[in-house]
Amino acid sequence: MTSAASALNAVFNLVFGVLYGMLKWLGPFWSLTGIACLTGILMVWIFGKVSNQTAIERTRDRLSAELIGLRLFKDDLRVFFGIQFQVLAWTFKYLRHSIVPMLILMVPTVIILIQLNLHYGFRPLRTGESALVKVKLRAASAMAAESSLTLRAPENLQVETPGVHVPDLKEICWRVRGVRDGRFDLIVSDGKDSIAKQVAVGGRLEGVSTIRTGESWLSCLLNPGEAPIPVQSVIESIEIRYPELDILILGKPMNWLIPFLILSLVLGFAFKGVLGVKI
Repeated sequence: MTSAASALNAVFNLVFGVLYGMLKWLGPFWSLTGIACLTGILMVWIFGKVSNQTAIERTRDRLSAELIGLRLFKDDLRVFFGIQFQVLAWTFKYLRHSIVPMLILMVPTVIILIQLNLHYGFRPLRTGESALVKVKLRAASAMAAESSLTLRAPENLQVETPGVHVPDLKEICWRVRGVRDGRFDLIVSDGKDSIAKQVAVGGRLEGVSTIRTGESWLSCLLNPGEAPIPVQSVIESIEIRYPELDILILGKPMNWLIPFLILSLVLGFAFKGVLGVKI
């Protein structure tokens, strides 16, 4: 399962890397807008392909007719309540025709959100900016010796503090500071094996991997930025607490998820007529 998840991640990373590479020069907001537009169109197109469009159109037309009837017979309570029952029945029929396509759409939607979080969730450290490095171990016994784990950083990064052990959480934490721009590897060693974690300092806005985690197919899919840590390692995960990337909208910082959801929904509905899709 893990190897299949890694293969899928490689494909998704390639596709989104190419797409993001073509749009990133526009800046965070406009590149996100472009991706939201493509996502909205893709989701509407998929909905049209996996749904019963004839049944949805017939159900919508009948539901609209019943709603008009509510206005026409609002003074006749017997007819009014009968129409209300029909509105409820046809609403459930509409939901029945829509629920399966919506469940199918959840699969590409989750994949897109995971990839977008990789590119828009966090930003690289700036030169002179510090961050926390957190190493989680598989077993508390690996923390028995103070020198059990060591952190080696390249010249681009300065390790500012010794490792702080948190036995209850099976964690060791360091604080590091960016010295020079670049992308490089931070090495965590237990004396036998060494595990690398990608670090990004400065440069152009790029996607950053916040965590490298163990060989679970789910964690692999949720954290596609780096290959999973081998299961035989005493290290379960290595995390760098990068600053969040805020999208500026009208001068106000905002998490990427809010404008993405709004833009993809609005733009998707705007193109449903062009695609001939009934929703």
